[in-house]
Amino acid sequence: MMEKAVGVLKFGGTSVGSGERIRQVASIIATTFNDRNAHFPVVIVSAMSGITDQLLRIARNACAGDLAACEQELAVLRQRHRTAAQEVTQDGVRQQQLIVDIEQAVEDLTVDVKTLWSAAVNGEAVHLRTAAVASWGERLSVLLVAAAVCELGVEAAPVCKEVIITSHPDHDPTQPFGVVVGAEPLVAETRENAQAVIYPLVEQEVVPIAAGFMGRTITGFVTTLGRNGSDYSATVIGAALDCAEVSIYTDVDGVLSADPRLVPNARLLSRLSYAEAARLSWFGAKVLHPRTLIPIAPRNIPVRVRNTFRPHIRGTIIGPEGRTSSGAGAISIRHQLALITVESTDLFGAPQTAGQVFALAAHAGAAPVAICSSSGHHLSFVVEEQAADSVVALLSHDLDEAIWSVRCRPGLAACACIGSGFTVDPMSAARAIGALASERIPVVTQGVSEQGVVLIVEDRSSDLALRCLHRDLIAPVIPMLRQSVSHKEKRRHQA
Repeated sequence: MMEKAVGVLKFGGTSVGSGERIRQVASIIATTFNDRNAHFPVVIVSAMSGITDQLLRIARNACAGDLAACEQELAVLRQRHRTAAQEVTQDGVRQQQLIVDIEQAVEDLTVDVKTLWSAAVNGEAVHLRTAAVASWGERLSVLLVAAAVCELGVEAAPVCKEVIITSHPDHDPTQPFGVVVGAEPLVAETRENAQAVIYPLVEQEVVPIAAGFMGRTITGFVTTLGRNGSDYSATVIGAALDCAEVSIYTDVDGVLSADPRLVPNARLLSRLSYAEAARLSWFGAKVLHPRTLIPIAPRNIPVRVRNTFRPHIRGTIIGPEGRTSSGAGAISIRHQLALITVESTDLFGAPQTAGQVFALAAHAGAAPVAICSSSGHHLSFVVEEQAADSVVALLSHDLDEAIWSVRCRPGLAACACIGSGFTVDPMSAARAIGALASERIPVVTQGVSEQGVVLIVEDRSSDLALRCLHRDLIAPVIPMLRQSVSHKEKRRHQA
């Protein structure tokens, strides 16, 4: 058990995307360290923005045997980190040591690239060798952030060891290049390792700067936790350290009531429950990785989403309890969906067919995004559009064609109105459907639960649907043109 309460601060790739931005991150860390009312900071960082993609290009070139292309990419990567090193610290001795550390890291990365090339040449599985290459973005990032924090007079240390211990993933050739599936964090092993690696630094009042996104398998291989998995890694480490709070710093003020690119008057939500946040993530909100809350929700550890570039804003806190008011609090869209409908001509069909249908969908690798209606004779559910053909093929093959018909409607989107009290208020769904009807947007199907209303619409109408749902359920738009006309009329009357 940790004796000193710690707070995990996680910074994403945009937050550490340049030397200037890393200095801003260092300022937040130093301010937290010097705040007597704040928890002791344990920092988790991502790779600089774009670096993981570059590392995967290097890995792909290595697998293709194009070592010349690898060398060109490595030179660009080295220079970007050297430039950042010159920006994050002006102390001559510290800067020189940082550049030496970066050079050594790039040399070690080059060794991993050659190991990957050798494995590919020999026909060996390359998924974990590729993960080892992809992990170097975070390894380089911790060097830069630690140096920037030290520049501000706060002692910090890069944590070079992998903190998270995972199961050993099997090779799955159906997955996209660079994606490791099945490397699940092991709770007991990660807890023991995290406290052994992190806590000695905390005891010495040294701020640990650790890498997100990556871990080590129980068999000793470097692995990754999936693209955009650094949020998840931060909460895994936070749970292992019994932290008081996890703060995820990104490039938005917190969780908003809708995508601000589509809804300019989207509101900042001060508080969400775990359930609300999980549903928003499931239905397309990009603020949190879908698995982020899994390690900490059972322990009631809150997560705060904050803006690296506007740290004075308190952001959104996500915890056991959400907003006190009922009704919709936020609206999100999940695009590129298809509606699968399974219908029986046998009026006395067995209800257990639903279980068979979902088992077949799972076998096709398609978890239902939403279940819209079900009975013993009719079942409709929404899946990712790219998986629809596989689901239809399996269902058509395994179900009795004489009794069951399978239909698919692609080109759809799910508009999810997330909040609470929807089943208590019988008018909630009616208001949502009425909002769409006012814009002549047809609802293909719908689903209602206590936590929200999900409306399936045509994808081409989804952005308009989001705006009118937000307008009618959350925040009416005040017409600026009408205001300006009113002011002109007032001035004319005064004249």
